[in-house]
Amino acid sequence: MRTPNKMVDPPLPGAAGDTPGDNRAAAPVARNLIEGWGWFAYVPAEARDWLAVHTSLRSIKKGKTVYISGDPATHIYGVVSGVFRIFLATPSGDEITLEEVVAGGWFPHFAPNKPPSYLANCVCQDDASVICIDQPTVEEFSQRWPAYYRGLYHEYLNRAVVIGGRIELLTLHNLRVRLAVYLLRMLRLRGQREPGGAVWLSPFESQSETGARVGGTRQRVNSVLKSWARRGYLELHKDGIRVLDIDGLGAEARKTGFDLATYLSAWHGGWQGKASKDESHI
Repeated sequence: MRTPNKMVDPPLPGAAGDTPGDNRAAAPVARNLIEGWGWFAYVPAEARDWLAVHTSLRSIKKGKTVYISGDPATHIYGVVSGVFRIFLATPSGDEITLEEVVAGGWFPHFAPNKPPSYLANCVCQDDASVICIDQPTVEEFSQRWPAYYRGLYHEYLNRAVVIGGRIELLTLHNLRVRLAVYLLRMLRLRGQREPGGAVWLSPFESQSETGARVGGTRQRVNSVLKSWARRGYLELHKDGIRVLDIDGLGAEARKTGFDLATYLSAWHGGWQGKASKDESHI
C-alpha cells in the first residue's frame, strides 16, 4: 500500500489543523452519537454513560489529514458534522475511495495487531466537528464491557451485505444501473431536499473519480448523465446535480434485477447509523 504524495503527517487531536474542545461539552453530544451506532448496541446504559464522559469534542479543518494507512491507531471518531473520506492509495498514485462518513457515523476499524494500526487513509472533506475517544479508553471500555465486540461483529455483518452488493453491481450489472445506484446512495449521504421535491447534490468529486467508483470512464459517465437529463430525471449544473425524478433513477437502478432496497438499507441502516434517516436526506 502506498501513502498518497499529497498527504502530510497525520494530525493527532490537539495538533495543528484541528481545534480541541471542552470535554464537559462533549458528553451529551457523545452520548447521542453512541446511542445511534451499532458498535455500542449491546452494552448496557451505564457503559454508554461511562464512555460518553471519556470523550473530547474537536473541530477539524477541511483538507486536514486525520490519519494515514499503517500508522498506529490512536483514536476513534464520531462525526457530529462534516464529511470524512476513507480511501486507499495505489502504487501508481491513484486513490480509491472506500467510503465517506457523515454525521452520525463512527470510524475507523483498527487492524488487529499490537499496537493497532489504521487500515486506510482519512481526510476531512468539510469543516467538521467530531467526538474523539483515545485508544486506551477504547481498550478499557472493551475489557469492562466485552459485549462491545458483539456490536462490532454485527456491524461487520451489515457491511457484508454492502460488499456483496458492490461485487454484484460490478460483475453482473451495466454502467447505467451502477451509476443510478451510486447516485441514489450519494443522495442519502449528501442530498438536500428542496421545495417541490427536487433534491440537490453538491459536487464532491470529479466525473473521473465517479467513473472509477462505478467502473466506467469519465466520458461514459457524462454520456449517461446527459441522457438522464434529457429524460427529465435530473439537471446538470456547474455547481452540482439537481435530481428531479428519484423514482426514475430508482427504476434505472432496478432495471436488471438489482435489489436496491436491501443494498441501501444495509448500508445506511448499518454502518451509516441513525443520522442517515434525517429528513434533510433521502
